[in-house]
Amino acid sequence: MEIYRIDEIKKCCDNIRIFRLSPVRGKIDYKAGHFLMLHIIDKDGNSLDKRPYSIASSPTQEYIELAIKMVNGRFTSKLEELEEESLVGVEGPYGSFTYHDQEKCAFIAGGTGVAPFIGILRYIDAERKKGNFVLFYSCRKKEDILYYEELMKLTENSGITVVFFLTREEPREWKGELGRVNSERIRRYVPDALEYDWYICGPAKMTLSMKDMLIQLGVSEDKMRLEGWG
Repeated sequence: MEIYRIDEIKKCCDNIRIFRLSPVRGKIDYKAGHFLMLHIIDKDGNSLDKRPYSIASSPTQEYIELAIKMVNGRFTSKLEELEEESLVGVEGPYGSFTYHDQEKCAFIAGGTGVAPFIGILRYIDAERKKGNFVLFYSCRKKEDILYYEELMKLTENSGITVVFFLTREEPREWKGELGRVNSERIRRYVPDALEYDWYICGPAKMTLSMKDMLIQLGVSEDKMRLEGWG
């Protein structure tokens, strides 16, 4: 376990906090898409509690960024008590939900499931990777969308497309999609879906539903990577 300092806590929509961490003692090296174990620690650096979170930053960035929904649970209640300059433990990285320089990737995110994908897209943009990359991002309301402005800016990269979905409201002058991600919309934006590697991250029910939809489209399971919770 390495020790990191909380440099910034940014309050966002839907009780979500963006934490930026910088290394104090040791540093972890990770790939875009990895997750880590975040530890609440005591004054001697001993772990009091821990929980896994996807890394939202790119390996090209000096800090680690996490997007965490404060659900008033055992861990987040303790996390909410911390302030900027507090120390935390960071362990990892973990997982196989990583980007491997593929030229065709599509990502399906629900809610805070966008965290690993913002990290991957930041990396793709920073490293000027060539290819076609499509993010399907579903939220209940526009105000729930994380990283909206940054994602819009990332679409200035000709290889990156972001498709927003709202499932619970129809705002005026909304230019994204309404309703849920479905096979018709997948085919519209990714007509050659079988040629893509697919990443799905979100609540477990949504993740499995999206997997079944892709199978029905003919996508092989070995072309999919899934992360879910709940």
